[in-house]
Amino acid sequence: MNFGDNMGELQRRIAATHEGGFRRKKTFEALAIQKGQKLIDLGCGGGQLVHEMALAVGETGLVYGLDPSSSQIHAAQEKCSEFKNVEFLQESAIKIPLKDGSCDGLSSIQALEYIDDVETVIAEAKRILKSGGRFASVSVLWDHWRFHGPDKQLNDRIHEVFRAHCPHQMLPFSLTSILERNGFQGVSLTPLSFINTHLHQNSFAYFASRTLSLFALKNGIPEEDMMTWNDQLKKADQEGRFGFNSAPVLTTAIAL
Repeated sequence: MNFGDNMGELQRRIAATHEGGFRRKKTFEALAIQKGQKLIDLGCGGGQLVHEMALAVGETGLVYGLDPSSSQIHAAQEKCSEFKNVEFLQESAIKIPLKDGSCDGLSSIQALEYIDDVETVIAEAKRILKSGGRFASVSVLWDHWRFHGPDKQLNDRIHEVFRAHCPHQMLPFSLTSILERNGFQGVSLTPLSFINTHLHQNSFAYFASRTLSLFALKNGIPEEDMMTWNDQLKKADQEGRFGFNSAPVLTTAIAL
């Protein structure tokens, strides 16, 4: 999925929801940040986590935000314009332009599942982390990311199309072995699952429905069908039978 323009804006709105904040909180805590450290956030998006980490490491520390999208980098630069201890890199995580052993911690929230070659990214993560450096990543079990309420046949068809939005549908289940093969130890998985039962305009589900709709329209679902699906979501919400569930997983590890 391309996170430029409209998709990037939706991603930033999702990150600003209560659920988005919870993912950042758990990732932030897993890094055990100290003043003066150097950290990197892979797939930094609009820079929310970079902003929080920059406050924590202080003036003697440094936080890198890496993202391949120019629009995301621009938004992140605006978000973090007050800081002198932040650097943004418009690069792919396949080849991170930092020296070996230069970082104390690495974070990534819903980025790894969008990269075909996760093995190479994890090898790069190990390379740039110091011995004892912390790794903290959130990825979603996409088989369990789902809206409830619309007609089942239409709902199934739209969710099936959405599977193409990222190459790794169930990355947390294979990430442990990838990390261990690349020199990480103490791998731990923590579920961060949640549900929404309302579709109000400050809910994760609201922005997720807009994201799914935009992707599905660009990938073969007729506009009439998408309008019907969205109308059915609204009706389900009005009738008290709407539901949305997601299953993010926080994976943590230590570099050897």
